[in-house]
Parts: sequence; C-alpha cells; structure tokens
Amino acid sequence: MKFDVMGRIGNMRLPDGKTALLFSIYEAVSNAIQAVEERFGRAEFANRGEINVLVDLNADKSLKYIAISDNGIGLTPSHLLAFETCDTRQKYTIGGKGVGRLIWVKVFNEIRVRSAVEVGLDQYQQVAFKFDPNQDESLVELTKAKGEASDVGTKIMLSEIKPDQNAGVTRSILARHICHHFFPFFIAGSMPRLNVMFGRRELDIGDYLSSKVDVFAKEKIDVPFGNIGSIEISHVYIEKSISQELSNAILLAAQGRVVRSIEIEKKFALRSLENGKAYVCVVHGKFLDTKVDQERTGFKALESEMEAIIETAMDSVERFLDAHIATIRKEQKRLVIDILEEHPQLAISVTNIETYVSGLSPSMSEEDIGKTLFTLLYRHERKLKSQIKSLQSREADGEDEPSRRKRIDELVQKVTDDAKRRLAEYTIKRHQIIQLARSLLRYSDAEKRSYHWEQAVHELICPMGKMLDARDYDEHNLWLVDDLLSYYSFFASDKALSALGVDGERKEPDLIFFNPYGFRREGTNDPIVIIEFKRPGDEKLSSDPVDQVLEYIERLRSRTVRDIEGAIVSDINEQTPFECIIVCDLSVGARRKFERSVAQNPTPDGLGYYGFSPNHKASIRVLSYSKVFRDAELRNQSFFSKLGLLPEEVRQALSAAAQAAE
Repeated sequence: MKFDVMGRIGNMRLPDGKTALLFSIYEAVSNAIQAVEERFGRAEFANRGEINVLVDLNADKSLKYIAISDNGIGLTPSHLLAFETCDTRQKYTIGGKGVGRLIWVKVFNEIRVRSAVEVGLDQYQQVAFKFDPNQDESLVELTKAKGEASDVGTKIMLSEIKPDQNAGVTRSILARHICHHFFPFFIAGSMPRLNVMFGRRELDIGDYLSSKVDVFAKEKIDVPFGNIGSIEISHVYIEKSISQELSNAILLAAQGRVVRSIEIEKKFALRSLENGKAYVCVVHGKFLDTKVDQERTGFKALESEMEAIIETAMDSVERFLDAHIATIRKEQKRLVIDILEEHPQLAISVTNIETYVSGLSPSMSEEDIGKTLFTLLYRHERKLKSQIKSLQSREADGEDEPSRRKRIDELVQKVTDDAKRRLAEYTIKRHQIIQLARSLLRYSDAEKRSYHWEQAVHELICPMGKMLDARDYDEHNLWLVDDLLSYYSFFASDKALSALGVDGERKEPDLIFFNPYGFRREGTNDPIVIIEFKRPGDEKLSSDPVDQVLEYIERLRSRTVRDIEGAIVSDINEQTPFECIIVCDLSVGARRKFERSVAQNPTPDGLGYYGFSPNHKASIRVLSYSKVFRDAELRNQSFFSKLGLLPEEVRQALSAAAQAAE
C-alpha cells in the first residue's frame, strides 16, 4: 500500500528543524505511552511501563540516530495495518492521531521498526521492517519471526537526518522539552518510567521532575456553560529552571499533552512568589480531550466555550493564590496611600482605600497605579468642564430655575472640593520643604561634627542675590518664617544696600522687606522687616546679630530705597518702624549673648527672645531654627486638616509623618 505522505504534509501544519525533531520524539513517546497503557491497563501502566529514549551522536557531534523503545503491547495485526494509514480511527479513540509518522518522514531518511507481540497463549511474534511511504508497500523488508516474552514491546530507530532540516538538540534541551510536553502525565501520576540516554549519560525524567515539582492541590470543578461538564485542575509549584514556557501559566492539556499555555505571570505578579518558585495551573478534562485538533496545537471548540473554561481556571487560580495576592494587596495599599499622600488631588476617585485596592490587578506597579489615578483625574476634570459648559445650553433649552439652581450648587461643590484637594497637595509640598529644612540643622560632616553654613538655610527660604516682589511667589519659601512675608510688595535677598539706592553702603542684610501687604498706606510709616540668619549649631555666634540688625537700621535712616529700575520704593524717616527677626540655634553661648542685649526677654515656650529698641523704633524677635520649622509645620498641618476630603487612612498617614518629623 503506497502512502501518499506528500499530499498529507501539504494539508497539515507540520513543524520544521529542531521543533520537528522534538515532535518526532514526542510522537514516538506518545505512541509508547498508549502501547504501555493498552498492555497493562490504566490502573497499572504507570507503575509497570518503561520507555527509553536513546540519542546517539557522531564524532562531529551531529545527530546519528534516535531510538525510542517501550515494553508496551507491541504491533498487533491491527496496529500493523494502521501503521500504513494516517489519521486512523483506532488511534483516535485512545488519544492518538496517527500523524507522528508524517513528521518522522519529513525529518529522517531512514525509519526502522522492530516489535514483538503476544499471539495466543505463551506465543510471541516479532516483526521488523523499514518504513518508506514512497514505496507501494510502505513496510519495506518486512520480516516475521518467533519472539520471546522478554521481547514484547516496540523499538523505533530514526536516523539519517535530512540536510534541509538541519536539526540538533542537546541533552538539557531535550530533557526540558520532554518535561514540558508530558508534564500533565507526570502530575497525574500516569506517566510510565521514562529514561533519556544521551550518549553515555542517563536521566530518569520522573525522578528529575519529582525533585522539581510540588503538587499542592487538586480540584474538580463544573464549568457552568453549555455541555462542557467538569474539568480537573492541579495547582503546582515548580523550579523555575525547568522551562520558561512552563512557568507561571495555565496549561490546557488534552490527551496527556500540553496544547495551550496562557501566561498569568503579570496578572498575578507571580515573579514575587515568596517560595521563589514558579506556579503552574494544569487543566484537563473529557471536553478538552474530545475537542483537541488533529495536530494537538489547538481546540476545535467555540470561543465562548474556551473562555468559560479559562475563566473557571482563573477563578481557581485566584482562590489558590489568595495568600500571595493578599501580600500583593497589602503592598499596593501602601503604594496607593503613598501616592495620595503626595498627590491628594488624585483622591477624587478613591473614597475608600480597601475598596479601591481590591479592584486593582495584582500585577499593577506603583507607576501603573499612578497612571491610572492621573487618568481618572483627567477624566473627572473633563467631565466637570463639560457639565459647566452645558449650563449655557440648558438655559437656552428652557431648564426650570430650581433644577438649574440645584445643578449649579452641585457643580460649585465639586469645584470647591477639587480646589481643596489641590490646596492639600500644596500643603504636602510644604511639609516636604520643612523636612528638607530640618535636615540642614544636622551635621553636614558627622566625622568633623560641622554644620551647614547659614547660606544653605537662606537659599532654601529665599534665593540669594535677588530683588523680588509679591508676584515672585513661586521663587521662595518665606512662609517657613512667616506667611505674611510673602505679601510684601518688594524685598531683597542678600543684596548690598547700595543696590537699593542707598549710595556708599556695602552692608548686605540677609533679607529686607518693604511695603507690607502689597500696597502703600498714604500718610503712614509702613514697617520694614529685616531678617538675619546665623549658622546652625553655632555655639558662640561669630558676630552679634542684634548689633547687626540695629546697624542696618542706622544706615537706612533718612534714606530713600529704590528698586532695580530706579523707582522709589520707600522713604525712610526717623519715625519709620522696623521689625527685626533673627533666626539661629539657641546654644548656651547664644543665649548668654541675647540675655545681655535689648532682646533679652524669653518667649513663653523658651524657644526664642524678644525686645524693643526705642532709639531705633525696632522690635526684635529671636527665633530658634527648631521653633521656626515646628511652627511652620503646625500651621501647615492645621490648614491641611481643615481641608478634609482625603480617605481616612491617607490623613492618618500624613499626620503620622508630620509627628515623626517633629
């Protein structure tokens, strides 16, 4: 009987190269499994069956031959007849398709078979032949002889690989791929002993897998869709080294083969499993066995049926990985709180942290969560803008006044809440500035026990070497000292008095402010504010700061201050009041100096001094750095708490962070 192999190849999706070589082995091993099961029965074949795969190489490391042998039932007359026919119904009933021989023919020039089978009582027959589908009788050189009981089984020798296939395989690749392909048999306990001999090295695949695989749970679940019935699911942890394709996936298996792999690593964040292993969910069942296609590369089932099976498997995976997912959720909750702490305006879509986190995919990173929250904010703002715009069209459509008034009130509340969230974000940025400012009070060099120079603090509070006005609000952090300082119409930072129009004066007050609250009060003397910073940690104070500020006043009396363009900013006369603020660390030496000055009165909290110089018409306040930054934090925190609108856990986290920083 001539075998029309070329026609059949033309109509089927047959692999090439290394893949074809591996599939040649898969098909031979699959045939061997079926033969072993047919001989010993389903209950015993895994314990009594044995399959050997021998790979031999030439001296140049090229493939010499592959031999696959088993102790199965052997080639009975019906099997022998079926050997010449592709896609036999006999093979189909036990999970085979009869297409393995097509792959052999595509890859190898020579295929030899030897088999022994039991005939009658205590009678055995051995057959041997070369398989050549190009001949009228494809079983070439067929011989039959008497056999022995020990001969029962089949051996297939595949040799003389075709040049156009250029296939080669290493021992490690072969072992890994066999593990992957027949994995469902192993975890079901239905795999006969399988040995792979590569040259002189032998590997028991069963022993190898048992050292790499832990089957943690099995369950049988009814799929609530159509006539699918039940599926069996095995939850397995494996060593990652077995196969990248196998790791962290749902494997849909049919007739003992992996047919489809569904990656779930990202969905369930499986790279972070605490046990350091990979997870696999193996799914098999009668429905999948009957629906697998001829090449065992897909399923001839409705898309809706496959979706139902996959959804059922996904639900099972999520239940099994509950503890792992809970750990991920805990970390995601922390990330959400961290993001909302820094960006309160994003809380527009988060009223309850637990509820929001439960809806996140376990695979979502901090960046993913942030992108989602910003996207939701963007959509909210676009919707709000559209609603405001629609007010005009509603008026034109004759909307009644009560309905219109109600919509306006709702939109005003939304806009107000959004504004509060933005203000909350601003207060958080202020908190971060306060933390940075506090860091400047520590050693700059712990080994030398030296501190930052006062210029570092000065630069943080207000850029040095500049003249600014109230419009330059974003360029400074004057609120650290006093919120009202931001509302002076003109001020200079570390500029010589000569730059302010006071000719011949080279003295440089750290900060000096003119014209409070952004306007001139005609007929009055507006107070001028002078601020002087001293180096943090300075024990003795290198100069007397009270004398410094009083000297600035003396040099400014009866002078006219001008801005950078020459416009008059302030006419300073004998009645002009001054407010002087000195910021320093109140060391023992500093306290002694202040207690002998005009600013000798301690503040009630013990963190500063105050006094008044009648001759200079100047009030003087001495503030410690710790008091300045503490009071700034208290003002900021009070303002933040009044805003509200954030989830409780976020507000608690922000409050805890503020207290820890004190």
